[in-house]
Amino acid sequence: MMRERPPVAFLAWSSVAGRPREIAAELGGESRCYYDLKLVRRSLVPVRYLLSSLRTIAYLLARRPRALIITNPPVFVALVAYPYARLNRAPLLLDSHPDAFRSDGPHARFLGIHAWLTRRSRATLVTTDDLVRRVADWGGTGVVVHEPPPDWKVESEAPLPQRPRVLVLGTLSSDEPIADVLAAARIVPEVDIELTGAVRKCPPKLVDSAPANVTFLGFLHGHDYVLALERASIVVVLTTWLQWAVPRSAHDAVYARRPLVLTDSEVLRDLFPFGVPVRNDAADIASGIQQAIRRHGELVASADAAFDLQTMRWQAQVAHLRELLMS
Repeated sequence: MMRERPPVAFLAWSSVAGRPREIAAELGGESRCYYDLKLVRRSLVPVRYLLSSLRTIAYLLARRPRALIITNPPVFVALVAYPYARLNRAPLLLDSHPDAFRSDGPHARFLGIHAWLTRRSRATLVTTDDLVRRVADWGGTGVVVHEPPPDWKVESEAPLPQRPRVLVLGTLSSDEPIADVLAAARIVPEVDIELTGAVRKCPPKLVDSAPANVTFLGFLHGHDYVLALERASIVVVLTTWLQWAVPRSAHDAVYARRPLVLTDSEVLRDLFPFGVPVRNDAADIASGIQQAIRRHGELVASADAAFDLQTMRWQAQVAHLRELLMS
């Protein structure tokens, strides 16, 4: 018996499946994340893309979704899916990460293709109003869409033992001030600091120089990620990219009802008004952690208000998504 066609499919060529899975579930659809053979070496990435292209085409032909949301980058997912959307008159939404708009990053050479696709998509999902205007300049329609409630839940209140545990959420990428975090850890030796992210992305000398109160957890999935949040007294989220970055991990901290220390930017200050803003330098990061410890009871007490604000914002955004997919 043939299964009913999904009302929407969220497709991504990524090892991180949370956002596609959670947004698709909110919309009553399904998601597919392809990251074939987990090939990360640059010379082998085209092989991964080829395999992912074949799987994407096979999925579209088999399931025939009525609408599509496509993660970008890489832009090739949308290029593969666009003919299907055009032939089947299926609404196509691009979910464009800020990295896809950078003129100085690895995806800069594809900006022209990205702009071409925005004009042929019903809308492009972005992180900030500034990017909404960028998409409009290209002739497309930009819509701010952040992170839905996750499909996990942290039940316990943030602990504050005699030796607090600080969880620095990130990927250890070049747009995170890792050296400053490690320097901050030396200023607060009374605190245990755990960092998430693929250690291979971090310079070995930096990893080797980490003080004794720092632990690299690696890239966490599923239950391991939730356990790290469970034991965290405070969550820290930092980015050096101040213009467009709205880290998913900051949303996770709020959904987990954890006190949040985060990079001070206009965008993040507006979205996370209950967080402790800090500059991306060692002294201020350490000061922010110490402040969050001193104010721990107050920040925990405000966690429900932060959660409710974020949830209401998401409800408005998902309602807009439904309108776009049905119009």
